[in-house]
Amino acid sequence: MIKIEHLKKSFSDGVLFQDLNLEIKDGEFVVFSGKSGCGKTTLLNMIGSLESYDAGKITVNGLDIGVKRNQRKYLREEVGFVFQNFALVEEKTVKENLKLINKGNSSGMSMEEALEKVGLSNKINAKIYSLSGGEQQRVALARVLMKKCSIVLCDEPTGSLDRTNGDAVIDIIKTMHSSGKTIIMVTHDEKYKNCGERLITL
Repeated sequence: MIKIEHLKKSFSDGVLFQDLNLEIKDGEFVVFSGKSGCGKTTLLNMIGSLESYDAGKITVNGLDIGVKRNQRKYLREEVGFVFQNFALVEEKTVKENLKLINKGNSSGMSMEEALEKVGLSNKINAKIYSLSGGEQQRVALARVLMKKCSIVLCDEPTGSLDRTNGDAVIDIIKTMHSSGKTIIMVTHDEKYKNCGERLITL
């Protein structure tokens, strides 16, 4: 379970969160929605240990991820990320990008299985820059499938995609959820904000 207690986050121009409390159950699919600037991505990044907070506590299955010594274990073993900008090395091939997962925890699917799952088996030697946005996002999803993680954090995963590719990406995320992963997704898209089990509007 992800448990957020009395969380505070502020910036130079004011307080974003004050005494925020939230629980997300293991295996749940939660969507964060709301207007631009309301803190959706910031909250996701704090849950992902990518951004600090001023006060409060975030625990994941009892592990306090605000403690530095716990963060490496959490990032290596528990969490996978899907970003709007794909976070891929454009000059490298699909295979080379996915090989980078071997530097972390790669005890999930094999590369071949993951690419088959996202429908890109025939693109393994293609350069990232030659792929469409939808294909690049599916490579990013394959990378998550190769990592044995229990939590997948998705920041606007369909934000730069057309409807067809957006639907394909959401279908893959739903498949991840059905396999038992906890999904937390940020979206501003009205079509996808109700695709999870619980919608939290910030």
